[in-house]
Amino acid sequence: MRLTAALLAAAGLALLNLAQLAGAGYAGFARHHLDSADAPGTLAAARIAAGATPWSSPHAALLGWIYAERREPAPTLAAYGRALRLAPGDALLWSEYAQALGRLGRFDAPMVTAVTQAQRLAPASPAVRRVLAEVGLSYWARGDDALRALWLDHMRAELARRRASFLAITLTRGQGLTFCRGPGPALGESAWCARVASALLGRCYALTPVEPVPCARP
Repeated sequence: MRLTAALLAAAGLALLNLAQLAGAGYAGFARHHLDSADAPGTLAAARIAAGATPWSSPHAALLGWIYAERREPAPTLAAYGRALRLAPGDALLWSEYAQALGRLGRFDAPMVTAVTQAQRLAPASPAVRRVLAEVGLSYWARGDDALRALWLDHMRAELARRRASFLAITLTRGQGLTFCRGPGPALGESAWCARVASALLGRCYALTPVEPVPCARP
């Protein structure tokens, strides 16, 4: 009996290891091809990874991310729901869920929950702050007052921590006017926004690490 039990345990462990290896391999393929999330092979690989390792929250989240990229709400919510049940205390996972919801155009209760949970679990995490600040910047016009207040808190923290980088991001992503017409003045960046407007009106501007300046005209 003891030998049988030992053999069964060894076989079970071997199967788990094989499943883990298969899941990791297919997940790696899917991550490598995230820029082509619409390709059937990417989705199929992520599905296999999630199915082979039902205990893995990262693999479930990867599948959810791909569905979000494909703008498929129901399977996105199902995959992230599974991931968050497996890892409810993962603040970065909650912030990633907020990103996915933004891609789906969902700015209702699930988005509020995702942002507040991420903040509650890791209030001082630079990584969480950065993700949620950038979510707020990208979707400022879509949020209601409650969401904007949450996003504003994260943007304020990002400006305090790395002002130059955050303001440069708003310009390199073409979101300078969004920032200046939305949260910029409330965050004390009216003077910077005035320089952005001046540079854009000149129709020619260069970018220093943080300041937009008009280009020299010939």
